[in-house]
Amino acid sequence: MKKLWLIKSYFTYLMKAKSRYVIHSPFVFELLNKVLRDKTEYDDYALIDKIKREQSAREDIMETVDFGASAGESAYKTMMLRKGIIVKQRTAQKSQLELLYRLSKFLKPEVILELGTAAGISASYLKKGNPSSKLITLEGCANLADLAEDTFKKLNLKDIEVISGNFDVTLNEVIANEKRLDLVFFDGNHRKEPTLKYFNSCLKLANENTLFIFDDIHWSSGMEEAWEAIKANPEVSITIDLFWMGLVFFKKGFAKQDFIIKY
Repeated sequence: MKKLWLIKSYFTYLMKAKSRYVIHSPFVFELLNKVLRDKTEYDDYALIDKIKREQSAREDIMETVDFGASAGESAYKTMMLRKGIIVKQRTAQKSQLELLYRLSKFLKPEVILELGTAAGISASYLKKGNPSSKLITLEGCANLADLAEDTFKKLNLKDIEVISGNFDVTLNEVIANEKRLDLVFFDGNHRKEPTLKYFNSCLKLANENTLFIFDDIHWSSGMEEAWEAIKANPEVSITIDLFWMGLVFFKKGFAKQDFIIKY
């Protein structure tokens, strides 16, 4: 059923999607040309991908705790899995990871927040995109947080704070302690209500140059409903639907615009 839903959603996306040649917003057109269509093979890609492959080959077993959609109706779900399997299952596709890197490189966010650390691969792309940034990443499972720390150590990444625990608690602590959020990657709980809850919490620290990135916006009917609610928020000025990801901007003085773009 999940596969059929995604196929249907993808065909709907393709029918509505526009090419860059019919985009009349100068900001979005620049983003398309300099970020989304950037085919440069940055050295950092190969560096991080090498560590990803090493972590994906690990055979040691780890207990994981999932507070997100995989837990179903339960508060959480525990599993015993090989670390290599976890890395493969919980890491985004190569093209998505590289897009995170380019977005970070282009926007140069000072403070980055990620919800859903997993093995730390996506966080590594975000951090490498702007090495001078402060990156905070939240992970529900303490063992996964340790795996992410190992990834960061192998890549010699600094100024990354990994916080483990339920997002309902840890996110509130981050919001209370930080003054701003320049880029937030939501990749930790693919359900409607938590997604909207975390969006509204992070919105308190957004500024006109902030970017929110939502993973898997068409993953389920609930996530699509969450995406529509986010688009309708009066503080949101520009949204870009790339099917697997949704980009949300808060630019001042911009007319409300929602784009569906082939990527």
